[in-house]
Amino acid sequence: MSVTENLAQFIARFESRKLPAPVVRRAKMCVLDWLGAALAGSRAPSTSIVWELAGEMGGRKESVVIGRKPKAPCVVAAFVNGVAGHAVELDDVHEESVVHPGAPVLPAALAAAEHFGASGGDFLAGVVLGYEVEIRIGSAVMPSHYRFWHPTGTCGTFGATAAAGFIAGLSQEGMTNAFGIAGTQASGLVETFGTMSKPLNPGKAAMNGLVSVLLAERGFTGPARGLDGERGFIKATSEAGQLGGVTKGLGRDFEIVRNVFKVHASCGHTHGAIDAVLKIVEDQGVKPQDVKEVVVGTYPIAVEVVGRAYGPKTPDEAKFSLPYCVACAILDRKVGLDQFSKEKVEDPAVAELSRRVKAQEDPDFARVRLGGARVIIRTKSGEEHSSRVDVPRGYPENPLSDEELRSKFVGLATSALPRRRITRLLQAVDGLEKLKIRDFASLLRG
Repeated sequence: MSVTENLAQFIARFESRKLPAPVVRRAKMCVLDWLGAALAGSRAPSTSIVWELAGEMGGRKESVVIGRKPKAPCVVAAFVNGVAGHAVELDDVHEESVVHPGAPVLPAALAAAEHFGASGGDFLAGVVLGYEVEIRIGSAVMPSHYRFWHPTGTCGTFGATAAAGFIAGLSQEGMTNAFGIAGTQASGLVETFGTMSKPLNPGKAAMNGLVSVLLAERGFTGPARGLDGERGFIKATSEAGQLGGVTKGLGRDFEIVRNVFKVHASCGHTHGAIDAVLKIVEDQGVKPQDVKEVVVGTYPIAVEVVGRAYGPKTPDEAKFSLPYCVACAILDRKVGLDQFSKEKVEDPAVAELSRRVKAQEDPDFARVRLGGARVIIRTKSGEEHSSRVDVPRGYPENPLSDEELRSKFVGLATSALPRRRITRLLQAVDGLEKLKIRDFASLLRG
């Protein structure tokens, strides 16, 4: 069988009860983390524009749009929720594949589960499988894929398809067709970073994944080797795709346990530097007025994507400016949602300090894809303080506690829901496998 058919068979034959308890627990943590990001992002300008357009489309009111009262057609709900979950840059990410697995998978799974009347157990299994497919494909096409393609949008389309296809109960043939249909829709460019179109990518991935499943369910066909064909997705979007790794060990280990929960509301390529800066200012008491120069040594992808971004004009651009994020870390000792307001971006103090930050490649991090950085802060009095971070906070080797994750969720959710509802959601996620998703989703309405 082809790689595409192997994945299709694995998903079509998978049984929810086969999930180990630690994987189910991790999936619940991922659901909670994404919900917090989506609730906070439900009022972001990008989400509001997409929601306004969605309202003009009409259609059957069947699925919840997070933080909104009216329902929408399932594919539209997946689209809007996909944008919302990625809008504030606090959704999870995976180190090796550099995909944000929850951003496309969870909105597709949620909308599919409502549409098909699925149980919480099948929803969680769909989420795990969606993560597995998205991460494995992302790892196969990296790092060359990242030169042009945003893997959360591209590989995320297949993850969303896998999640929705399992929940829909597609046969092996149906899943193969769905993957083929997904491959011709998978898109998303790195050029979008720093604009509203970046969260558009996982929104479209979620929608297109669900559309692929709904078409395949009706008998619509796609290529049997949509992933691994001579003109398929992997060869079309990477220089040397590692095809063997896509299916090796399927069902033995689950990549969802190795994803990263973000602490800072900025691109993941800034997080190692932010952690290093925070350690210096907290341990050494360095004040903004003391700083003469900040040198950030990090990995090539980080320098390319965020290291050269000086003078951001919008909050979206600021999330992809390492100098801006470092300046905020020194000034405010945090890089959260408040640091990405219009007022903060226009603050002369941030702009002035940003100009003292220099990012450069460090050979110690030459093979890193996400995370590491070494920071040196030189002061006007001639002192030099340094800190190296190989594993930022939130990574599996440097994890957040359950209480920290719950606190993160509560802090993000308060912008969209009353406290009583937030408490009910925490309880619902804890017992998600015992619920019908339609009942669970009702708690997410504005």
